[in-house]
Amino acid sequence: MIVPDETSVPERLYTWVDVDAHLANLAVRDQWPDWLHESDAFWDGVELTVGPGASREEALSWLGEKFGVGSIVRDEEVAALRLDDVPGRLSNRLLPIVVRHREPDLPRREPRWRERRIVRSLGQPLPPPGGPFQGNVRIAALHSFKGGVGRTLHGVALAEAIARRGERVLLVDADLEAPGITWMFTAHGRRVDFAYEDFLSLLHSSEDGRPDDAVTLGSAYLPNQTIDNVIVMPTRRAPQDIAPPRIQPTDLLTPERSIYYLTESLGQLAHRLDARAVLIDLRAGGSELSAPVLLDPRVQRIFVTTISDQALIGTVRTIQELGRRAPSRPEDPASAAVITQFHPQGHGELAVRAAAMLRDVISRTLEPGGQESDDRVVDGDVTLEPILSVFQDGLLALPSSWEAVVDLVRRQRLDHTLAPLADELSRSEEPAFLPQAGPPVSPFGPDEHLAALRGRLGDFARRLAYAETADDTAFLPTESLRNLLTSHRTEPPLCVVAGAKGSGKTFTQIQMCFRRTWRDYAADVGVPGVSLQALLAPVFISKNLKDDAYQRIRAIQCDACVSSAAEPASQLELRDLIDRALRSQLSDSEWRRVWLTCMARAVGIDAEPADVERKLADFAHGDSRIFLIDGLEDLLQDFARSEAQRQALRVLMVDCLDWLRSLRGRPLGLVIFVRRDLVQAAVRQNYNQLLARYSEYELKWNPAEALRLALWVAQRSGSLPRLSSEEVSKASDKDLSRRLTPVWGEKMGSPRSREARSDGWFLAALSDFNGQIQARDIVIFTAESADISKDDIRWSDRLLTPSAMRNALVRCSREKIAAIGAESPQVGELLNRLDGLGAEKKKIPFSPETVGLSGEDLDLLAANGVVFREEDQYWIPEIFRHGLSFKAAGRPKILAITNLVRQRNNLD
Repeated sequence: MIVPDETSVPERLYTWVDVDAHLANLAVRDQWPDWLHESDAFWDGVELTVGPGASREEALSWLGEKFGVGSIVRDEEVAALRLDDVPGRLSNRLLPIVVRHREPDLPRREPRWRERRIVRSLGQPLPPPGGPFQGNVRIAALHSFKGGVGRTLHGVALAEAIARRGERVLLVDADLEAPGITWMFTAHGRRVDFAYEDFLSLLHSSEDGRPDDAVTLGSAYLPNQTIDNVIVMPTRRAPQDIAPPRIQPTDLLTPERSIYYLTESLGQLAHRLDARAVLIDLRAGGSELSAPVLLDPRVQRIFVTTISDQALIGTVRTIQELGRRAPSRPEDPASAAVITQFHPQGHGELAVRAAAMLRDVISRTLEPGGQESDDRVVDGDVTLEPILSVFQDGLLALPSSWEAVVDLVRRQRLDHTLAPLADELSRSEEPAFLPQAGPPVSPFGPDEHLAALRGRLGDFARRLAYAETADDTAFLPTESLRNLLTSHRTEPPLCVVAGAKGSGKTFTQIQMCFRRTWRDYAADVGVPGVSLQALLAPVFISKNLKDDAYQRIRAIQCDACVSSAAEPASQLELRDLIDRALRSQLSDSEWRRVWLTCMARAVGIDAEPADVERKLADFAHGDSRIFLIDGLEDLLQDFARSEAQRQALRVLMVDCLDWLRSLRGRPLGLVIFVRRDLVQAAVRQNYNQLLARYSEYELKWNPAEALRLALWVAQRSGSLPRLSSEEVSKASDKDLSRRLTPVWGEKMGSPRSREARSDGWFLAALSDFNGQIQARDIVIFTAESADISKDDIRWSDRLLTPSAMRNALVRCSREKIAAIGAESPQVGELLNRLDGLGAEKKKIPFSPETVGLSGEDLDLLAANGVVFREEDQYWIPEIFRHGLSFKAAGRPKILAITNLVRQRNNLD
């Protein structure tokens, strides 16, 4: 029974069924008086069981109040409830009322949608189960309010994803009225020896309330129904039989058995089969066929819905009712939601709203846990964020056989879409209910040693936080660097290396310079077969370098000069040359010669714009150099407003590279490190074409590379003494999560808690609305987290504690905002305006009028991943929200928007 939102006087009373439903609704809403213990309505009357101290008159008065004026007919001996008749006529249809006095008993509550006894405890949750399922098996159930939303298909895809992770999974077709998995399995040509109906019948026939026969026979026959680690239990052995089931799950709810008999028996069967997880495909709607499974809070409920009102609202009401009857305790898995069959381009807004609605209602089914003082927006987003499964034409007509459906799932990458669920269900866990003997064992040794390791990690990460102050010459080879070297084993590179703010452009240039030659740099990156021995010649560098780093670069410039007697131009001299050019009105060819003059003078060639092309060509006849240019943001600080600065950069990235390519034999190389937004502003007409040309060299940190950098920082700091650099560089995506466990634990809490997974939380917290994670943010976050964790003795199994990570996000956000202001004054000015608003205006989402920004201002912020527009309102990601002190109004949907952006990018 799913109760209405409000309980008032019933509008219609046609039969005893309406009377029974209204009394049950009142019990659920806790509107029964203390003396009322039970009510029973039948076709021939209604009976109230009251305490010995309650009078008959008191009971009848209460009924009259709750059923409306004139609803009770009574005299000294007979009382009745008046039922409705034809409108406008006083009804003579009466339902007799009997009031019985009795001491209350303790009625047995059962996991049914419509419980058999209407008692006052209906307003309370069902009795909670005891410990976990046997063997710590995970059970998940897929449910949908409506059929045809893709529930069964996603169930098969999830089972396939778990199986591909090397785990065995028991897939149960529990849709006893319209089985889908059963048809797929039998169409595959497989014989069914043991089915779900057999399992129910064996459980029902057990006289002692034990599932021994069902588990023994199931474990004997089901292995023959295994396909690639998926053990399939169809609905019935004869799929052509379409009659109703003889035994239903609620038939197992007899007094001598546990009310969770079915799910606990499935757990025992899975354990006997050595299956990590059980997936149950349930009947759609509010069916009693699904109730005993859904009402066990240990079962992870996975709700599949479309964005249509009927499916979505029905799903929301189902979740609400489950939260009332069987809320998820801290040790239980949180429910999940999958939104299907929508086009991001046409239905994006509806999908975002649906995701926010589902996350909100699921959050209310959770019993509170954790420290409420922490800002837990990211935690809730990561843990409860619905999965968006976009519409795909290939899924319109499903094939009939299991093999064909699995092949379709793989081709359409549904298993990839469901990866978060598959990772959680395939994860090995220790029981949460067993008390630990003594304090937890630390992988780092005594607490004093752990504090030292945390201090070492914090110090090292802080030195790396800004390339200008980094004094360590080790670096993490990334895919973009390997691509750059692999493509230029024998020929100098001529390319643009773009990247967002904080992506590591300056750090990469410095580390290149420190290797002095292209071949030596390739050796440290780990790219074999690079024979080019060209010297590296820095032209422009960041003006914020520390003195010792600047002196090292100066020595490298001298070594790269054309002769030992030559002297490279200073940074001040080269900047003056650019400044003078910016004050003149130059053509593209004149700008090209200015840039080439800077390169020539950087290696000691005494050249002027008028003769630089000849002198560089003469030098290139017998020698080779690779010029490196960074620090363009220092040179071009009024980029947004100055057409001359945009022209200068455009010529550098296009004309200068073209001229160097024209040299016979291409002896000179040029690598330009530049912010991506500057490229877009300078090369507006062919921006996408230019970026595509150099896309494989772009400095961007996908989730795997971001996790690898976090692990590398911990390893290089000496905080993970048992881990080698080679293990970090060669770790697979799955290995990265495992190896990061000593850094920040499996979850933002204990392994069996309902907290977010630490790696997912980390990625969500540091991502902007362009889906970008910056290297600088990663190391600053690590440094801050380590510093805050240093003296925390509560978590001896990890370097970074959950509370420290949440607090570090605030500090990291402030530093990111300050760094952006220094690098991009125009963006910094807009951020300062947002930061200076009054507290009453610092709420997301916000309108342009509220914050006083123009459409052009907000477009610039959006290009930098700071805001995202949803209709007429704007959102701010967590990495900026904290530093700007904006509050999330209501339940935020930050990750729902981020996920939608990522889905759109994937489709594009």
